Amino acid sequence: MVNELRTKTKAQMREQSVNTPKNEGIILDLSDLHYTTEIDEKNEVYLLTKDLKKVYFDDPKNTLSLKNIDYMVISGDFVERGNSEASFEKAFHFIDMLSKRLGIPYGKIIIVPGNHDLSWDITMASYHLTMGTPGPNDKVVTNIGNDLYYLKRDDAQWYKKFANYSKYLYERLYGVPFPENPKDQLKVIMGDFIDNKKIAFFMLNTASQIDQFNREVTYFDTQGLIKASRQLPKEDIIKIAVGHHPVNLAGSYGDDIPFANAMQNENFKIYMHGHVHRIISLDYLNPQNVNPNMIMIGAGALSVGQSGLIPGVPERYNIIRMTKTDKVNKLLVEVNTRQREYIGTYWQSAYIYYEENGKKLSNIWRNVI
Repeated sequence: MVNELRTKTKAQMREQSVNTPKNEGIILDLSDLHYTTEIDEKNEVYLLTKDLKKVYFDDPKNTLSLKNIDYMVISGDFVERGNSEASFEKAFHFIDMLSKRLGIPYGKIIIVPGNHDLSWDITMASYHLTMGTPGPNDKVVTNIGNDLYYLKRDDAQWYKKFANYSKYLYERLYGVPFPENPKDQLKVIMGDFIDNKKIAFFMLNTASQIDQFNREVTYFDTQGLIKASRQLPKEDIIKIAVGHHPVNLAGSYGDDIPFANAMQNENFKIYMHGHVHRIISLDYLNPQNVNPNMIMIGAGALSVGQSGLIPGVPERYNIIRMTKTDKVNKLLVEVNTRQREYIGTYWQSAYIYYEENGKKLSNIWRNVI
């Protein structure tokens, strides 16, 4: 009789759980792992999961359950050097262990490559000294007499630069190789999120045009974004774009502004990025400078070494909560930011956001978007 009662109670609880509306969804927002063979990935998983259990948004007694995290986003720079297969193995081991601890399947892990994830061994080997008339992808070296010498780029070889990223991360998570052609690299992962709303992550390779001669070039696939957005079913879908590099709206003459314009007109809620190893709490990348339609969220650096951090700037990650509101197509977006001084230390709250007209600091930013 007791066993029957227990069985019935468990069944009722499962039924109640299925029927209860899911009014909020949570995203773990990481970036810039910068793995080397010296990093202890097991300890990094331990420290991160220990910290996640302390996270709360409203009531200190109502802390986050690891199983409540719906998706994990890692926006690039998984390794310090893209030539190192052993570093990629470490990065994957970190992701795999974290996936198991959080109960997040591979299909709900969103990754994009960063500028550290490409192999300069491959891009260096793709240039060959020759003479004549250079093409747009070649690198001019010098004139000797009347002859122009330049480094001719073998494009077929050059585009293999993300081979390690593909083999050790992308293929293991998604079961297919990472496309070599930048125009084929945009991938969309869509799934359930909150009640009557799906979520779609648009995964971009903003580092696709970078090599040793072009270190600061970013690539925002505006046309690919628009095409993929319009191919989605006509449903109520929360659209989020993910790239490694921030969108530069202040001093850009490239494709950053057209890309931002396309995101807003295609009704994207968020652009998530990494790459910024500096304090981002008070500049134009910060969500508290509110656009009523869309925000940009930077994750900071998760485990970059001391040489990769500006002095005095901590490592950071975010937990993002999105909650339904009574306003049509509007969500309450909250960003809880955590920080630490360097690898191997414990995480804590990052009091970088202003409340009450600048009179109070908080580690949580929130607004209806």
